[in-house]
Amino acid sequence: MSGTSATHFFRRWSAAEDPAELLKPENQWSTPWGAPDHGPCDKCRHEGRTQYRCASCLERGADVQCPACGGRVEFTDVCPACEGDGTVDRTRRRGVSVFPSVEGLYRYLAERDAEADDLVVELEGGLSGERDLDADAGALLIIPTRIVATHGFDLHGLDGLRARIRSRPRG
Repeated sequence: MSGTSATHFFRRWSAAEDPAELLKPENQWSTPWGAPDHGPCDKCRHEGRTQYRCASCLERGADVQCPACGGRVEFTDVCPACEGDGTVDRTRRRGVSVFPSVEGLYRYLAERDAEADDLVVELEGGLSGERDLDADAGALLIIPTRIVATHGFDLHGLDGLRARIRSRPRG
């Protein structure tokens, strides 16, 4: 898989759906998995700022060209869920949720014990100008312009990454 270009991005996708759906403007909105909970922000504990850890750079090494973190990897910034005011009240954002590297996508899923889909869709596009609800993990919102490729999910690699993450002592 490629992914060295800052204009290529990655997301999980079901083989039962056509990835070309991502190119339709009416489908270029991001919402949280599950119910869109509104109210006091649990991500930042109502403080308005939270710790960011770029999943792509954690896996591949710091990259000053990374559109998610600019090579900072771990830093504190405005909470992406509440947008700094301590209250989650806007969970629908313009753009398709992606990661700047396939490694970042896999790490995100592994850290959350999230299920893999059948495919990884590699997209080309530009940043939407909005902050993904999981920007603190290195997720971005883009307006996709082209499906570059689809790739099968590496379930063995994902399981190995989960095991590696679980075996590390928490600090």
